[in-house]
Amino acid sequence: MTPQRAQITVFELLRYVLPMGTRVVAGAKGLHKIVSWTSVLHPRPPAFPSLEGRELALLSIDALRLLSDKLTLADLINDLAQMDVSAVGVIGGIDQRARAAADTHAIPLLNLPSGTQTRQIERDVVRALVGPLPTAEARGAEIHQQLLQLTTENQGMRALVGALADSCGYTVVVQDKRFDVLASAGVLTGLGEWAQIESALSSEDPLPALFRNRVEVAQTQPEPAEIVLPELNLKRLIMPIIANRMGRGFISLITSAEDESSGFDALDLQFIKHSAAICALEMAKEKAIREAQKRVQGGVLERLLLGTIPPDQATRQLVRLGHEPNGRLYAAISAAWLDNESPSDRRLETIFNEEVNSRDYEAVVQLLDGGVVAFCAVEVQQSAHRAIPRSVKGLADAVLARIGVQTPGKHVGIGVGRPVGTLAEWRGSYQEALAAQRIASQWRVDQPLYFADLGVYRLLSLLLETPELNSFHRETLGDLLDSSNVSDEFILTLETFFEEHGNLSQTANRLHVHRNTLLYRMERIEQIGGFDLNNPETRLAVHLALKIRRLLASSK
Repeated sequence: MTPQRAQITVFELLRYVLPMGTRVVAGAKGLHKIVSWTSVLHPRPPAFPSLEGRELALLSIDALRLLSDKLTLADLINDLAQMDVSAVGVIGGIDQRARAAADTHAIPLLNLPSGTQTRQIERDVVRALVGPLPTAEARGAEIHQQLLQLTTENQGMRALVGALADSCGYTVVVQDKRFDVLASAGVLTGLGEWAQIESALSSEDPLPALFRNRVEVAQTQPEPAEIVLPELNLKRLIMPIIANRMGRGFISLITSAEDESSGFDALDLQFIKHSAAICALEMAKEKAIREAQKRVQGGVLERLLLGTIPPDQATRQLVRLGHEPNGRLYAAISAAWLDNESPSDRRLETIFNEEVNSRDYEAVVQLLDGGVVAFCAVEVQQSAHRAIPRSVKGLADAVLARIGVQTPGKHVGIGVGRPVGTLAEWRGSYQEALAAQRIASQWRVDQPLYFADLGVYRLLSLLLETPELNSFHRETLGDLLDSSNVSDEFILTLETFFEEHGNLSQTANRLHVHRNTLLYRMERIEQIGGFDLNNPETRLAVHLALKIRRLLASSK
């Protein structure tokens, strides 16, 4: 007696039966074809005996070669199409001709995970066809184990998300705690509207209040939430990703909302719950790897910048971490918060790393005492030092833009050193970047300040730590360095006088004082300072001393 065959579609087999990691590589238009039985390719003719139509044909590329060294997968798919086969599952590589044949006949071509056995898949499919499908809970537990296997194989978040999208049939998106997309897969990602979809997913407004509280959500056992995106005609099932008692991100299943009466089913809930748990493991693992690399990298960079490790030894260690410090030009970026009660330097380091990763910059980022340093690769065609390199400016601008969005009202001073060609020169580029950053911080410049653009400050900044600079500053300005309000007013008057190139009328206008008042002040300034501003050498010395005063103030 022939067993009764259930009416199950290829899509349902993907969701309930076939192993995690099975990919639909072609023929997706036929996913809703009925599968009434399954058949495995024999390595000797006939390849598929007793085909009646509506079968899932299973084969491995190795078995196909044993059958015939002339028969291609594309030829076999064309033959199976004439026999009304519903789908073809293949273990091994699938070429473009085979994909084109599957698309032509709308036969789903399924790439089964390597290491799986066609006979085991056949038994699982037959069991589903002659009996009830696995329960959502049973399939969920199976999915958990298969995803766990993927993460132990270190295939990464993209592989996990890709496997989920193929198995559940939805577009799957994993985001971090700031709603930046870490990985996505599924049919929607190939649409022209994907950028608009990503933008809609980045808003926390539609989320339940519990999901927005990273601490509170980790103390409960939240259920997934279904959200409709009416402007995009989509619906979304979202679940927080929780690791180490903190909300770390979100995973979403996204599909069309055309049929408003239908919702995500019990299996979808199992998919997203187990997937969120595995994504939490993957995120924790990736973070641990990053932290370990950062500790090693940080130790190397810190010792290099302090001059306590030879450049050749530092080069070997950075190369092992995947960098090419002597293979191209790099420029240093030095950054530090300007305001009191600003976020931590660790947060600034995180922002740099996020921008480096999201924009694929070749850069090394490290937290140092008092701020963050990054060495960013520079385009070869911009090796000249006359203009800030595009890649460096792009990274610095991106960091400033993100700070403006994430921490409104807080500011960062950023200095950039000139590009250098060897690791031995990195320390010099960093010292230049640090000098430029100190000036940017003092003047509260809201854009990256390039060392090559600093004019005379380039020379003065390199003498900043020398006793001669401090002596020249104090001896030149004399008693004007007194901290009284009158002296502060006189210093401002002098600075404005030089900015206006010694023009008394323009200086008076800038200071909003009468010309006679300015003349009196200038006389008092000369008396207190003990110098004669009519002497060109004295004027140059006083002008330099004022610039040194700014540098010294910015370094405190």
